[in-house]
Amino acid sequence: MMRRTLSLLAIIMIALGAVAWAAQKEQRRQVTFTEDVLVGGQLLKKGTYTVVYQPGVEGQATFMRGGKTVAQVPYKLVRLTQKATTDSITYRRTGPQPVLTRLTFAGQLEALEFGSGQE
Repeated sequence: MMRRTLSLLAIIMIALGAVAWAAQKEQRRQVTFTEDVLVGGQLLKKGTYTVVYQPGVEGQATFMRGGKTVAQVPYKLVRLTQKATTDSITYRRTGPQPVLTRLTFAGQLEALEFGSGQE
């Protein structure tokens, strides 16, 4: 019985450690849009946003402004040939609103790529 309790405790500690490790990997980066943009079909007004994402893991990027979540958009990772030397924002223009297609952050080997949300 004691051995089973210790094993269960060890499993719980490992699981909590994995959750803490994953939370540490979360990145927060600032981006500034000089005009309104669409990302994943959602409109973001011009201004500065905090983008929250998990490096090395495809998932949901959260766009925050004033401490509030304004959009959550799925992204895919694009491997770069070398670490990015600067931050960059890539748009596609097919209508009146530019569509955000990629965010690249200085020092990273991967860029975040976004769909149009209209596929």
